[in-house]
Amino acid sequence: MLLILLILFFFSYEEKHSDLEFEKSVAYEIFPALMDSLHFDYRLKPPPPPKPIFNEIGELVGVDTTGIGKALADYEKRKSELRVDAIKMVIAIRDSVYSLDGKERIQLIKHFADENLELDTTYSTALYKIELDKLNASEKLDFKYLSEFPLGSNIWNKEYDFHLSGTTSLSRIQFDSTKSFGILNSGMSCGRFCGNGVRVFIRIEDGKWIIDEIIVTEIS
Repeated sequence: MLLILLILFFFSYEEKHSDLEFEKSVAYEIFPALMDSLHFDYRLKPPPPPKPIFNEIGELVGVDTTGIGKALADYEKRKSELRVDAIKMVIAIRDSVYSLDGKERIQLIKHFADENLELDTTYSTALYKIELDKLNASEKLDFKYLSEFPLGSNIWNKEYDFHLSGTTSLSRIQFDSTKSFGILNSGMSCGRFCGNGVRVFIRIEDGKWIIDEIIVTEIS
């Protein structure tokens, strides 16, 4: 009897281990595309919008586009300069993934309603530490663990010998039963009152994992 229990335990462990390794591989695969979508070089200030023109009773009658052409040209010039400069931008990432709650499972079913999905029941709330050397993204980006920085908003008060360009995090992934569709949470912060949280829907296409849609769930 004991031998049977040990065998069952072994196979159960191997299955959970295999599921977790699969999830990790998916997370690292979609990470570059996720960073392309979420990260912005905050040294680049967007050009000012056209100024509204109002009549004497306060009605909007047009926009003043004076100087817009020069502003756009300056913006593109600065963008090109930043693209080729030697400064590496550092993103502080939460050391470990975090768990999803029940509502994300509902959102997965709703988002891919035409697929008639069934949830993968092997999802667990176990956490794992993110491996920095597997975080591939733009060559301009480096990643450090968030635990290496001051807590909370104090992270933005300290001077560093590198350019801190943002903070981010990753959740566990909830898959469907065929492991062809999934959902996770992430986000990007660039200061005390600068950032957003997002819900990320992913799917497999031609053997590769891609982002189907990113929905903003929080803005600060």
